[in-house]
Amino acid sequence: MEAVNIQFAPETGTEEQWNEAYARLADYFRSYQLHNRIRRTQLILETLRRAATAHQKDPSRTPTTHSIEQARLMLREWLAAIYSDMNLNESQLEATGRLGFHLSGGPARWPNFFLDKDNLPDAMREAMRAAVRTSGPGMSVSKMTPRNMDLGIVSDVAEDTFDRLGRHPILRYSILLGIVGGVLGYLYHLLA
Repeated sequence: MEAVNIQFAPETGTEEQWNEAYARLADYFRSYQLHNRIRRTQLILETLRRAATAHQKDPSRTPTTHSIEQARLMLREWLAAIYSDMNLNESQLEATGRLGFHLSGGPARWPNFFLDKDNLPDAMREAMRAAVRTSGPGMSVSKMTPRNMDLGIVSDVAEDTFDRLGRHPILRYSILLGIVGGVLGYLYHLLA
């Protein structure tokens, strides 16, 4: 295991901003169920170092924004090494990678190799790829636009019936009178 190097002295940003960035990164890595605190601290410090360099170039954005952006970049680089031949776009890569990491038992079995593309065990790589290959159909973007409900033959029959009743008012009133009479007769039968 690599030694934890805690030297971190960013040249831009305030201490409060970097503490906030640290807290958000801890939450981000905890979302991947990284319960190994040493590995999580290593990842947070590496990400903060990268974010400090990015913040020097663009101080208009907050250290937290740079930190999360760097964490996601590190994640995409790591996942690209694992799923290199699967033709996944950026969003599919992140979703597939997160799913593969959890389905393969990565948080429990290989927490020290999370985001370590140089020392990635072959068993972990294959387990993550196998978990995604057998997880079901490919993920695709869908639209949530409302569509008319199709009831099939029921809607066609109901539409034809209402059209016919609309053209024949005597028939319509006769059916209505029959329904009201049936309900009243049923109530009379229940109460008598």
